[in-house]
Amino acid sequence: MKILSKKKLLKRAGMFGRLPPPRKGRSNSSSNPLDQVYHEIAVLKKLNHPNIVKLVEVLDDPESDNLYMVFEFLEKGPVIEIPTDFPLSEDQARTYFRDVVLGIEYLHHQKIIHRDIKPSNLLLADKGRVQIADFGVCNQFEGVDALLSGTAGTPAFVAPEALSESRSQYSGKAVDVWAMGVTLFAFVVGQVPFHDSNLLILYNRIRNQVLAFPESPTLSGDLKDLLSGMLHKEPEQRLSVPEIKVHPWVTMAGSCPMPTEEENCVFVEVTE
Repeated sequence: MKILSKKKLLKRAGMFGRLPPPRKGRSNSSSNPLDQVYHEIAVLKKLNHPNIVKLVEVLDDPESDNLYMVFEFLEKGPVIEIPTDFPLSEDQARTYFRDVVLGIEYLHHQKIIHRDIKPSNLLLADKGRVQIADFGVCNQFEGVDALLSGTAGTPAFVAPEALSESRSQYSGKAVDVWAMGVTLFAFVVGQVPFHDSNLLILYNRIRNQVLAFPESPTLSGDLKDLLSGMLHKEPEQRLSVPEIKVHPWVTMAGSCPMPTEEENCVFVEVTE
């Protein structure tokens, strides 16, 4: 269960007036934090996929300060806590990552960009199935892809184009792929590929530092190839979700193919 204090949310945003009613819209760009919460609720209510966390009920009494979001119980918590000295094996990482790919493909099919994929937002359900959680900064879009601006999500998982001074807009799908790449790297290495406690240095490394793989643990050639493709600095040259689905590391050289998009995705239009 997620419990939110509406007054505290407004206070943090510098809003001290009366609690506003929820507003309907397709974007979470409002500066009102409650609008962002109601946007997240509207998105979650319409999603139905085994790799997306299930919102069971929302309790929101106008006379009460607290808002309750009741989710399907996932007792095992996140896939992995990072940093860690005990990363996942490639086989275990592959199992979890395939679930993430299916969840992201479904979201993109529903015209939703998550914008905050990271290990702590990937929760383990029954039988080890991964479910994507936390849609607080997600974006809905029309057409083929979202055109985003600004930064959102967790700094170490932000794509380089989101930090570029020369780009006013960038692809939403490519941003999710970058964060998936950072997440997969963290699965098998135990930490993110670009890190620093100083935010400016971190962002500079994300933009400019060449991706490097550690000597230990030793990663397979196929995994290095996949990570290099997902973490390409140029979003136009970055792997797409369809390309990831047929990559040799993901499919075990074709012996374990992924479901087709038609098999994986059931269209549910998000209108609220």
